[in-house]
Amino acid sequence: MNRMGILLLVVALSPMAPRAARAQQQATPNAVASTNSTTIDDATRSQVLAARDAIWRAWFAHDTVALARLLPRSTTAGEGGGWETRDQILEGSRRSASSGRRLVAIRFDDTRLHAQGNVVVVFSNYTMELEDKGRRSTVTGSASEIFVRTDGVWQNPFWYLGPR
Repeated sequence: MNRMGILLLVVALSPMAPRAARAQQQATPNAVASTNSTTIDDATRSQVLAARDAIWRAWFAHDTVALARLLPRSTTAGEGGGWETRDQILEGSRRSASSGRRLVAIRFDDTRLHAQGNVVVVFSNYTMELEDKGRRSTVTGSASEIFVRTDGVWQNPFWYLGPR
């Protein structure tokens, strides 16, 4: 899936899509509202959230085996206006791990999942506690992440991290 396809998918599955569909139905009473989102069962929700947790932890630990399994070659990530390829993401993970910085704790709040077939878009806020050379700091932000089930594995080909 190219970047434009991913962005269109994020928009279609965003929290605004149900409101837009309802507004369209109210404007045209004979229209049928549809968000094209399906209900997420508990098993799928658990699997996607476990994959998300594994990716964040693997990035900080520079666990290349886990990252190779969970990040397809086409992975693209954005933060602060810039975009990174999978190779750049892995290099950032290596630099972070070799610097001695480590993830102490991570928490996700206000997590919302939207599904369409084998694609789940996850919106959430995060709070990380990091330790770097004995000093602890807290980092917060919002995350928009796409997960795609490929051969039974939930992979993460796209995410964007922004301010909360």
